[in-house]
Amino acid sequence: MAVGKDANEPLARATVRPDVPMQMYTCLPQVLALGLARSLGERGVGDARVSWPASVSVGGTPVLRVDVRAGYDEGMYAACEVAALEGAEALPDLVDEAMLAAALEEAAGSWEASLRAAHVVAGPLAPLLDEYFDRLDCANQEVEVVYPNGRVATRGVLAGMDVWGRAAVRCESGRELNISPEQAIIRPARG
Repeated sequence: MAVGKDANEPLARATVRPDVPMQMYTCLPQVLALGLARSLGERGVGDARVSWPASVSVGGTPVLRVDVRAGYDEGMYAACEVAALEGAEALPDLVDEAMLAAALEEAAGSWEASLRAAHVVAGPLAPLLDEYFDRLDCANQEVEVVYPNGRVATRGVLAGMDVWGRAAVRCESGRELNISPEQAIIRPARG
């Protein structure tokens, strides 16, 4: 990877100002992760996928995480950072700070345009939901739902997403569990 930064330093930063209603900002991390995965795919990293909720994986290994802090200063804005995860050294040299920042800005702009074109949407991911799920790592596969303390809550199949970014996991009992990004993470099921 071309970016040689301190492990604690973000690989890229960008400030985006999508002109969308404030409540739509809740899914901006997912939108930006999708944009990064899309951009990597366009640059030949064909197995770039979204790891729910807002990370990017390559070959099943999480490599990048998107962090967003929203604020208000002459309008809504989001300060975005892309952090490297353990597998990031596997990214090709074409991934650099400028490329990542441009991908974030492009993703925010195209999301704003898609929300405007839809006129009325049920939630922030509505216009991108099909693409997000198609690029979602572990979609329709067995996963573990893991609480922030590291304890596995349940296992099941990652069966879907809703327009607010919640993941639906169909448990072995047949029950469907809807999880928000604040509640847990989802990872591939371990043997």
